[in-house]
Amino acid sequence: MTKLSSVSDAIIHSIESGALREGDRLPSEGELASFHGVSVGTVQKALARLTHSGLITREQGRGTFVSGTRVAPADVRYLRFLDEQGKELPSYVHARSVKRIKRKGPWSEFLAGDGYVRIERVISVGGHFDLYSEFWLREEDFAQLGGLDRDALEKNLRELIGQRLSLPTLRVDQWIRFGQAPAAAAQELGLDPEAPAFIMELRGYTLRDQPLYYQSVYAAPFAERLMIVREKST
Repeated sequence: MTKLSSVSDAIIHSIESGALREGDRLPSEGELASFHGVSVGTVQKALARLTHSGLITREQGRGTFVSGTRVAPADVRYLRFLDEQGKELPSYVHARSVKRIKRKGPWSEFLAGDGYVRIERVISVGGHFDLYSEFWLREEDFAQLGGLDRDALEKNLRELIGQRLSLPTLRVDQWIRFGQAPAAAAQELGLDPEAPAFIMELRGYTLRDQPLYYQSVYAAPFAERLMIVREKST
């Protein structure tokens, strides 16, 4: 594990265990560097990473604080990873936007229909790196879900659809490739807009093998060696 990941993991563990609570102020950069035996630069990178993931906030002149949003691992079963020590990295989901879209694309080719809703979320994998997700539903299916607050949007969307619409996800096709990420994804991931991103496309099917949702997940290059955890059957 790198020094950067070690510092990030330690801060995340303090938040998850309750040692650091919502609104608590973190030690100064110098104090964190001394405690972890790393440079201030490494601490700054770790804090920047956790800030981008939404776990902490940094206020000029005041310090660094545990985020006011709910900080808890999310149930993201299809994107689960172990580090080289065999420890599973928790995923933290942060909703970015929900938009109704009329334009066509791979989602419309799969889902059919006239209008669609795109749910954009950022998934922080253990505070080590981020994934950018676009989750597409037919507009009529989204309407039947009822009002979705931020808490609902940051949970397992598959289970939400299954519970509220009685449409379980029975099969998922997964495709991977490299390609250009959308502008919003590139910005969130710190990617050069012209640089290729890793792209995973997921197509979810429900009863009678009918299309249910379409999802694209984007990632920037990262150096860590991780093991993918296979999704458990329910």
